[in-house]
Amino acid sequence: LRWPELYFKVKKILGMVEAKQSEGYLLDTQNTSLYLMGSTNSAVPSSPAYNSHEFWSSLSPAGLSDVVKQLCDALRPHLNSRVSALSSVSSILLSGPSGSGKLMAVRAVCSCLNLHIFKVNCVSLCSDTSAATEEKVQMAFIQAQHYHPCVLLLKDIEVLGRDRDGLGEDARVIATLRQLLLDRNPALRHPVLVIGTTCKPQDVPTDVQTAFLHEMKIEAPSEEQRRLMLSMLTASLSLGKEVSLSKLARRTAGFVLGDFCALLSHSSRAACTRIQALSFPGELSEEVERDFCTAGFPVLEEDFIVAVDQMHDAHSQAVGAPKIPSVSWQDVGGLQEVKKEILDTIQLPLEHPELLSLGLCRSGVLLYGPPGTGKTLLAKAVATTCAMTFISVKGPELINMYIGQSEENVRNVFARARVAAPCIIFFDELDSLAPSRGRSGDSGGVMDR
Repeated sequence: LRWPELYFKVKKILGMVEAKQSEGYLLDTQNTSLYLMGSTNSAVPSSPAYNSHEFWSSLSPAGLSDVVKQLCDALRPHLNSRVSALSSVSSILLSGPSGSGKLMAVRAVCSCLNLHIFKVNCVSLCSDTSAATEEKVQMAFIQAQHYHPCVLLLKDIEVLGRDRDGLGEDARVIATLRQLLLDRNPALRHPVLVIGTTCKPQDVPTDVQTAFLHEMKIEAPSEEQRRLMLSMLTASLSLGKEVSLSKLARRTAGFVLGDFCALLSHSSRAACTRIQALSFPGELSEEVERDFCTAGFPVLEEDFIVAVDQMHDAHSQAVGAPKIPSVSWQDVGGLQEVKKEILDTIQLPLEHPELLSLGLCRSGVLLYGPPGTGKTLLAKAVATTCAMTFISVKGPELINMYIGQSEENVRNVFARARVAAPCIIFFDELDSLAPSRGRSGDSGGVMDR
């Protein structure tokens, strides 16, 4: 992927003798000739952005400004040809959740540093044999050198270096990729910078990961960053007066850039459905539908609420969380003291985030009692009342006979919860998963680990 504009660089002007004393030349389309002498490598000229949307054309997009600055600081020294000590290729491994804005951050960096961008999907480099994959990888680096100075963007780099089954590593491909990342072509007048992106940094082969000069990660945006994102993304929308972006930012914890784009799409669809049901109960003709879309419609707070609920339901299904029945505190009889303790532990930090700055980070609650006393019902009521993702895990489901697999299952549960934050993890039958230390009775010590 390169810039869509085509640039011409004027290297020499042949004018009349008496014109050499002047400050410029007059181009006559009838008599002036233009000669193309071939292509030349040069930085991308600075030009005004043609994208009318402020967010997508920004050099420091909201929520990604810190990452863009880090990338620029890491790449800028390698653009100075006078720095001879930087003999290696500047390579960065950029990780982050799917839809977190990795490609957009790279685009912003290229705009800031006036670099071309050459994008390669690593899935397209994988072949049936190691030799074919190796050849495609080498060809990608050779093609990138034709566009120097540029950034070679290797998308989904974790798929490289895996065998056909995806279980083992392909040593030949890994060695070639590592060599290409470490070697610098001294014949190039301008550098070729490499950025690899991945959603699963743990799946990147170790030899490939250590070949990258820098490693950076795009974290989930904070509440203020989410508010700024929403403010810029909704700049072109007609919002109702009651819409509070600050309140919406609090309800979208854990959302990334791709989620916000989907949220705006869902909310616009909900607004369209709402207005159509009020004004046009029946079927719309093609002409009315065209006029309806041209006139536009405001997006109200209720449309955002519908969209957020749809996103939360889809997110819960994606992480494997069960569908929670609507359980309110009125459905739980008694247990007033327990309710108060749970609300103070879980709901209070959500309503007052400033408490977390005081060091109040522990949020675990241990519910114990005889069967049938309402422990599971309490957990479901908390999930419904606090509008949080609910992940229910039975202790015996995490136990595995293979060494290390049980520990990985526990880590995966918490990883799923972090992705779906704010989230409640409900460990049912915890005593079977975490008995007293040394009393598990297993020879391998799985329970203790």
